[in-house]
Amino acid sequence: MILLVENDTSYTNDLRAMLQAFFSGEKITGVQPAQVADYDKELFKEFRFLFTALFMEKHSKLRLEENGKVVFTAYINGDYTDKTHFRNKLKLASYRLLSEYTGRELPWGSLTGMRPTKIATKALNDGLMRDEIIDGYMDVYMTSEEKASLAVDVAEREREILSSVDPWTDYCLYIGIPFCPTRCLYCSFTSYPIEMYRTSVSDYLDCLIRELQIISYINRKRRLISIYIGGGTPTSLDAGFLEELLSAVDGNFDLSHLREYTVEAGRPDSLDRDKLKVLEKHHVSRISVNPQTMRDSTLRLIGRAHTSDDTMRAFRMAREMGDYHINMDIIAGLPGETADDMRYTLGVIEKLQPDSLTVHSLAVKRASELRNQPELIKATPQKDMDRMLRLADASARKMGLTPYYLYRQKNISGNLENVGYAKKPCLYNVLIIEEKLDIFAAGAGSVTRVLRMDPETRETTGIDRAEDVRNVDQYMQRIEDMIERKRTAVEREMRF
Repeated sequence: MILLVENDTSYTNDLRAMLQAFFSGEKITGVQPAQVADYDKELFKEFRFLFTALFMEKHSKLRLEENGKVVFTAYINGDYTDKTHFRNKLKLASYRLLSEYTGRELPWGSLTGMRPTKIATKALNDGLMRDEIIDGYMDVYMTSEEKASLAVDVAEREREILSSVDPWTDYCLYIGIPFCPTRCLYCSFTSYPIEMYRTSVSDYLDCLIRELQIISYINRKRRLISIYIGGGTPTSLDAGFLEELLSAVDGNFDLSHLREYTVEAGRPDSLDRDKLKVLEKHHVSRISVNPQTMRDSTLRLIGRAHTSDDTMRAFRMAREMGDYHINMDIIAGLPGETADDMRYTLGVIEKLQPDSLTVHSLAVKRASELRNQPELIKATPQKDMDRMLRLADASARKMGLTPYYLYRQKNISGNLENVGYAKKPCLYNVLIIEEKLDIFAAGAGSVTRVLRMDPETRETTGIDRAEDVRNVDQYMQRIEDMIERKRTAVEREMRF
């Protein structure tokens, strides 16, 4: 446990993010300086250390205390109320202090946000050269050269992808199927075991199709360029229900401008020939067959019902039955795994030759079962996480896959990242991260994102969100409310 002491809470989120980067999963308690006296000596022993931030008009002070003694101090010049100039100074100072205290350097340095690539994107748009951008990452944020180079690689590819869409006329569709064969230990998504809801699937699809009809009508003058059916695991539906859903999509939307059609078939144990025939019939172009790891002992531990043999069977069956772009997901930092386990997993994947590989760094979310099993949460050492991601990057490039999107999450192991590698990028994955196009979403737990745009400059000025409730039963009971939320989200926009 860490005690965070601040005389002003303007930068609480930044300081908490930096502390979590070094001490992933550790509880942080925030107090005002006057409250510190309320903690007696015995209680102080419960805290790993006290991190104090005292903000003043001309200079501010950071202090790290351990067992009542100040062990590190840092000073920051400048007016703390000027967030534009002060924020990065504060993050860099806190990073240096914590780095010295722990004896560790983080690959992303003082960067803690979800999208570290946005700095490279802005720099490219401003006309800076690649080497200048990489130097900027290293000088200003103390990132490693490796991560700075990765950020530029992704930004260059993203810029190419985003230049091909028109936010005024184009949109994407997300369809959420909140059912899975089982719930994984690390999962925080809206997901329910399919066996518990077998009798409700038909009613759920009825409500979902009503939402799709409204989305289609709202966008009747626009171009649907990408469909992404996720969850959960969409292929946990049986072939008949999958046919009903995809037929409803065909019947309600103009698909003549569609550039990609993705269905997550991520759980290998949910895929069979009948379902693949349905996907092929409806011209689905991209699917996922996700191993997460090829170690069967780890799969059992994290609650996956499939084996590595099941993964290979499902992958080969999909290759045989259709011309699909197949993605595979893996996770670095799963409980008990080492760099050798990652090397083994990648070796098996290289034999299969997927069209894309998504490499996740384990994030322990509050809504996951893993959070409640502290004996399994022990963070993978930083050096091992670094090795795992380097192995994955080398393996992906060896297969002819290049990075095209990157994002980070809270409580991610080693303050690292999730990276998508592909021969042909998934348009939806870039758009959901960069928020450069309207994404209309249907289904429990889904979120519609509608850009607010200046009609003269066509620049984005904000985003309106319409969230569908996560609980399946509430979603079905409140479907009219879910539909109304979408109408409200588009009311102010003249593009529809």
